[in-house]
Amino acid sequence: MVRGIDKILPKGVPDCLKKRRLLNEKQLSPALCREYGEKYLALGWWEDALEFFQKGNDAAGLEKIKDHGLEGGDAYLLARIAKGPDSGLWCQAAEKALALGKLHSARRAFELAGAPDKAAAVARQMAGKAPEI
Repeated sequence: MVRGIDKILPKGVPDCLKKRRLLNEKQLSPALCREYGEKYLALGWWEDALEFFQKGNDAAGLEKIKDHGLEGGDAYLLARIAKGPDSGLWCQAAEKALALGKLHSARRAFELAGAPDKAAAVARQMAGKAPEI
C-alpha cells in the first residue's frame, strides 16, 4: 500500500487495490456493495459508488446516481447506467447540461436522445461558430 494513503481515505473506504479485489470477487454480498457504495457517495466519488451499486444490483443506489447525473447534466455518468434508449432522459440531461454550460455532455446527451441536429448545433457552439442554443 502507498504510504500516507490512510490519511487521504476515511476509515472503512477501500483503497484502489482493495476496491479492485472487492469488485472482482464472484460473491460479494449486496449489503457490502451498498455499504461501500454509500461510503463513496459520501465522498462525492460517483463513479466508484456506481461500480459497487452495479455489483450489488442496488436499485436505490443506482437511482441516486441517476438523479445526480440528471441534476448535474452528466451524460457520461448516465450512459453507464441507462438501460436502453430513453429520449426523455437524454433530452432532460442535455438541457440541464446546456444550462450548466457543459457543452460536451450536452452534445453527447443529444446524440443519445437521437437528436443529431441538436447535437450538431451544440458542436457548432463548442467550435464558436454558432449562437447559444
